[in-house]
Amino acid sequence: MVIYGMLQAFLQGVRELIFPDNCLLCRQFLNSRHQRQLCTNCMALLEFNPAPFCRHCPRSVHAQNSRNICPSCAENRFAFDHAWAACLYNETAQKLLHAFKYNSKTSLHKTFVPLMIDFVTRHQIPVRQFDMIAPVALHPARLRERGYNQSGLLSQGIARHWGLLHTESLLIRRKKTSTQTELGAKQRWTNLEGAFKINNSVNIAGKSVLIVDDLFTTGATTHAAADTLKTAGAAQVGVLTFSLTI
Repeated sequence: MVIYGMLQAFLQGVRELIFPDNCLLCRQFLNSRHQRQLCTNCMALLEFNPAPFCRHCPRSVHAQNSRNICPSCAENRFAFDHAWAACLYNETAQKLLHAFKYNSKTSLHKTFVPLMIDFVTRHQIPVRQFDMIAPVALHPARLRERGYNQSGLLSQGIARHWGLLHTESLLIRRKKTSTQTELGAKQRWTNLEGAFKINNSVNIAGKSVLIVDDLFTTGATTHAAADTLKTAGAAQVGVLTFSLTI
């Protein structure tokens, strides 16, 4: 047993010399046994979304706002009932999400999911009230190009932690839309019209669904997905994202 332990330590040392674990942002060396992807300093640059929150969308509201409704929700009504976002979309979050979505750094879900779980636990977000969890779907062509759905990696981790039903086949993206990052605020909404459909509406009649995505900007994407779910008979739709644009 002692010899086995010494061999494991030796092999671990060799692996670190050949394939050193470095922080994804500053490239500082990390001890791989800690299973981290960011150094302590870079991790501290991520900012949690501060409470209190708007009762409809993830944005913070002034503590003296007795209605708990942000100006945007006071004028417009989203199809989803509630939405939450764990972190603010600062420069650090932007770099990490870009690597996660476009540079195949899929292992970043191991950093994002625990932060989302911490946020949910800290603010007592009622995740367990939902019957199922589903990611925002990618169009099949984009899924083939990317090779994975980054939102699905997040939703799977969230569902596993709370023991909830996870379904990636519930929402189908039938319209290959332009990338939302390339569009203005108004164009984002028209870009998503008719973008989603339900695979089997029988599965969600009277059920509550939590949609998971990586980023909440205008809310156009999650609104379109929630509207599709509500039209198909979902009783309640919530949204949980890793980040929120400031």
